[in-house]
Amino acid sequence: MSSKAFRIALSASAAALGGLAAYWTLLATRQGHILFNARKLPVVHLSEHFSTYSHTVPGGMVRGYVYHPLGESALQDLFIYFAGRGEDVRATAQALHWLPEGFGFAAINYRGVADSEGDPSEIASVADANQFTVHLRKAFPKARLHVVGRSLGTGVAIQLVARQDFASLQLVTPYDSMLEVAKRRFPLVPLSLLLRNRFDSLTHSREVAAKTQVLLAAQDDVVLPERSKKLTDAWPTPVRVETVTGSDHHNIMGMEATWLHLVDFALTSVLPEPKVA
Repeated sequence: MSSKAFRIALSASAAALGGLAAYWTLLATRQGHILFNARKLPVVHLSEHFSTYSHTVPGGMVRGYVYHPLGESALQDLFIYFAGRGEDVRATAQALHWLPEGFGFAAINYRGVADSEGDPSEIASVADANQFTVHLRKAFPKARLHVVGRSLGTGVAIQLVARQDFASLQLVTPYDSMLEVAKRRFPLVPLSLLLRNRFDSLTHSREVAAKTQVLLAAQDDVVLPERSKKLTDAWPTPVRVETVTGSDHHNIMGMEATWLHLVDFALTSVLPEPKVA
């Protein structure tokens, strides 16, 4: 190799390493926004059957929505939903026409996502979930509360149910650890050193006592089947596992069969004795 070619190769290598280092720095400093795909989204208008919720966080407000079409007194079962990455719960709420009478739906947008403000993180999302649940217990004291998490939100759901008692826990396309999921997407990044938002569901699941159902997509190239299987194989209590025919990772919450599975499992669940915090 000539000296000129060597200098060119050396410069190219230095540029590549510099770019990689810059990306690692971005991931380290902005990983919450990257992980949650935090961004503002177009307004989604909801019907008069929804009430709004908010609480203050550093940087603004976390906002949520509660669907109870027949009023508070008629609500028997309430799904508390934790969304996937970058998902606006207002858009997901468009599928609620599949809920039968007596069922409601409650969800918040993560910090920085859609109309919520602030910096997203694992710690923040679990804290917001706890605060939202306290509000729902006071607002709907007679309703049975069922926690539903989808993809990223399964990590939030599991940690919430490890802290409080609920009638049931339902996980849609769950994973054992966000670290393991991310390793496949970012193979050249030292994630074991950089990743703070690990969502170690495998560890947190040891504290879960709720009756549990897992819904898997028929085709999933985001959360691979082995990630879900590792979690369900280690689950501390009996767990029902169902695959939603014709679904993939992205469309599963927009399918009628998914909601029928959620409702059916909720109706067969029994509320345990409340856990003292």
